[in-house]
Amino acid sequence: MLAKVTIIGRPNVWKSSFFNMYTGHKIAIVADEEGTTRDISEYEYKDEENDLIYIVSDSWGLDFSSKTDEISIDIAERTERAIKESDLLIWLIEYDRVTELDEQVLKVLRENKIKNIIIVANKADNEAKKNEAYSLAWFWDSLAFFPISVSHNDWITELKEFVAKFLTSKGLNYLQEEVDDTYVKLAMVGRPNVGKSSLINAITWENRVMVKDFSWTTRDSIDTKFKYNDTNFVLIDTAWVRRLSKVWVRNIEDWSVMRTQRAITRADVIAVVIDWFDWIVHQDLSIVSKVLEENKWLIIVVNKWDKVLAKPWVDKEKMMNRYIDYLKSKIEFLPWVSVIFTSATDRKRVDEILEAASKIKIERYKRVKTGIFNNFMEQVIYKHPPTGNKKSHSPKIYYWAQVDVNPPKFSLTVNNPAHFHFSYKRYLENRIRDNFWFFGTPIIIEYKWRGKYKDVSK
Repeated sequence: MLAKVTIIGRPNVWKSSFFNMYTGHKIAIVADEEGTTRDISEYEYKDEENDLIYIVSDSWGLDFSSKTDEISIDIAERTERAIKESDLLIWLIEYDRVTELDEQVLKVLRENKIKNIIIVANKADNEAKKNEAYSLAWFWDSLAFFPISVSHNDWITELKEFVAKFLTSKGLNYLQEEVDDTYVKLAMVGRPNVGKSSLINAITWENRVMVKDFSWTTRDSIDTKFKYNDTNFVLIDTAWVRRLSKVWVRNIEDWSVMRTQRAITRADVIAVVIDWFDWIVHQDLSIVSKVLEENKWLIIVVNKWDKVLAKPWVDKEKMMNRYIDYLKSKIEFLPWVSVIFTSATDRKRVDEILEAASKIKIERYKRVKTGIFNNFMEQVIYKHPPTGNKKSHSPKIYYWAQVDVNPPKFSLTVNNPAHFHFSYKRYLENRIRDNFWFFGTPIIIEYKWRGKYKDVSK
């Protein structure tokens, strides 16, 4: 495993800003509001200058004074566990003071006998402040002390060099841990409070992501690597999705929506999580539409199934079939989409999400042999010749082939794409799925204009 470097400190010392500057990416959400970071955000940082890779984590601000705030207690416990699991800590304080909360952090470090610590005194924006910061070097017998300025990007290069030397001295100078094509990147997306984080905890058998019975507790996207049945997975727990019309410009919710959209873009399989009792709403359809625009693999997860089964009069099979019929009425492309009914709290059928994702990957990369596809297309066209438009000439297909995978793509050379009725592509797609399946993945069918060698895709 890669070495892990965790950023800790009390609230409002600019940990997330420091994290973004250190990694060179706007990963952690930054806002003036305290408590913005509610989960452990991680980034696989490649140090080109020092030739090694390690994990950099941005933790929640440690504040042990709120004993009655359930979320704060949960996050504090999570951060304390992250401290124990880390190979090196970067402890942010302010250059000119040590507060009571800093003393509380110190107490936690001493109780856990943590010694691999670098103290970083932030907001030292000029030489006078840097000199003042050194008066705090006594605060802890640390490995190193750096007065820095996040806003001015001072001393970051020297800090990274020290981190690299320390990790190398401990034999933690791993060069790479790639997330390549052998991994299935699975993103869990959906409206607030449908159980996305609970599903990830159930899938990984680990309380990795904060779960509380409140809407909008997840604000950052979090990646979790693991293996299931010899398949490598990366689970992406996205920040909750909310309609853009309900989001104030550039505030925390706005950044969370954009992060979810980026997660959809970089994932392979998108599991759209739906609450059984909420049914399908416009927002769910918008999420699915975004997934289809990206030509991603798609699974629909109907969560909180345990609450349905808790009713003694429920016929499980009949209820499932009725709900699938309901989905078909709302989402017309459903026949190729896998629908899984889960209970995150009981861990029922959650493994089926991973099994479906593994099958979809095989289908996504499947290529039909040319000879078999030729025979298939000849029969399809013979049974149902191309349908033309009223104002066009007779449409004709000359050649056909599967030209790509991931997603599967089929190219048909025709006399003129404008001559074909829009419904004929749907007919071809249905016949292709009837014969070759392509479970869980969109299919691209393009008409290639023979006369002008022009691609026309829709």
